[in-house]
Amino acid sequence: MMTTLFPLRLRLRGPRTCATAAVIVVTALTSSASPWENMSTGLFNEAHAEFTKLEKAPGADLRSLRYGDAVSLLNIQPRTQSNIEKAYQIFEELHAAAPADDLGLESRYMQGRIEHAQRATPDLQKAEAIFSELVKSHPNHPASQRAQVKLAIIRLYAKIDATERRSRYDGFTVAASQLQDAGAKVQMHLLLADVARRFDYGEAEQLNHMLAAEKAGVTKRRLRGDVLVRIGDLARLTGKNDLAATYYTQFLAEFPRTDRRTTVENYLAAFNASKK
Repeated sequence: MMTTLFPLRLRLRGPRTCATAAVIVVTALTSSASPWENMSTGLFNEAHAEFTKLEKAPGADLRSLRYGDAVSLLNIQPRTQSNIEKAYQIFEELHAAAPADDLGLESRYMQGRIEHAQRATPDLQKAEAIFSELVKSHPNHPASQRAQVKLAIIRLYAKIDATERRSRYDGFTVAASQLQDAGAKVQMHLLLADVARRFDYGEAEQLNHMLAAEKAGVTKRRLRGDVLVRIGDLARLTGKNDLAATYYTQFLAEFPRTDRRTTVENYLAAFNASKK
């Protein structure tokens, strides 16, 4: 029986992911680094207190600080639905004031994230509407391209018949090739690879998406290692031993102390033996 060395599992949801993305976005938009640094290290309560303090300072950049305050509210402990609702209302305020600027679009994206993953009872219909609105109104903005990934999660894992799911999968495969934001492109292809695995679209489909994700640029070290091995596995299982050898070798070069070394080296040795 053919097996894979590492069955990749995607983690495309979760509050820490949401907070981390927000930190990356807004530190590029504001010089108020300290509270954002606190959030990047998980000090959400401290960040919330500092955002509240800075909002009262003369000449404060209230718009970015309010955004930061809302993100901190989503993560301070203990996490409560009251704080989540306060954050949602701040995002609503920021989006309503300037719906087409960076913070306005990021705020709308965060509202979709709240409806999708942070309510006590997720409102997938509302989340889908928000993400769809972003994709249609500003398709090339990074927030909208991330929204397209969330939209794909909702639509591809919905309770629909097999024919409709495959049609949606094919549509998102086309959309993935058109994404310009590298992070969104990576996440979309990883998602599509996972869909292909779960719904038995074949190892060749999975391989195509994993290769596209790697080409787009997987920067997180642990994830990159998993992707390199997964490509090697899928290439081996589809009879593309030269391609498998390339990615297994790359994996060993980048992760010399991996506990998967022996298994990968055995595959490489088997490839070499088969050529003799």
